[in-house]
Amino acid sequence: MTMPLTPRQEIWRGLLHGQRSMLLRLGADLKRDFDLSLAQYEALLALFQSPGRSLSATGLARELLYSSGSATHLMRRLSERGLVRRSVDAEDARTHRVHLTEAGADLIERATASHVAALAEQFEPLIADADVPALLGFARAIAAHEGVRSAPPLAEPGVAESRDGTG
Repeated sequence: MTMPLTPRQEIWRGLLHGQRSMLLRLGADLKRDFDLSLAQYEALLALFQSPGRSLSATGLARELLYSSGSATHLMRRLSERGLVRRSVDAEDARTHRVHLTEAGADLIERATASHVAALAEQFEPLIADADVPALLGFARAIAAHEGVRSAPPLAEPGVAESRDGTG
C-alpha cells in the first residue's frame, strides 16, 4: 500500500519528474538539431558565459557539478570536435584551462537561440505572471541552499534569466 504524499513531497516529486521529462525532450532537440548532448551544451554554455570564454578544468567541472574525471572525458569529446581547446595555464603549469573556440562559440550561440525559443514555448507558459516572484524566490533559495547559482555569474538580479538558455 502506498502512503499518500504530503503537499511538500508532491512538490518535490512534481519538480523532479517534470524537470527530468522536459530535460529529456529538450536534450533530444539539442542532439537532433545540433549534435550536442545536454552535458555538452551545458559545458559550452558555461564557457561562453565565462570571462574570456575560458575556465580552469577544475572550475568547469565545479560549474557543471561533475567529477574531474567526467569533466575530462566531456572536454576530450568537445576538443575532438574542435569546439574547445585545452591548454596549460600560463601562470600555473599544474592547472589546465579550457577555452571555447570560434566554432564552439558559433554552435552554442545557435543552439542557445533554439533552446531559449523551446523554453519560451514549452516552459514559460506553465508559470503564471503572478507566480513568478514566489517561484523565483524558491529557485534562488534552493540554489543558495545547495551552493549553486540560479543565474549565470554575469547576470544581474532581476534581469531576464531565460536569455542565457538555462532559465
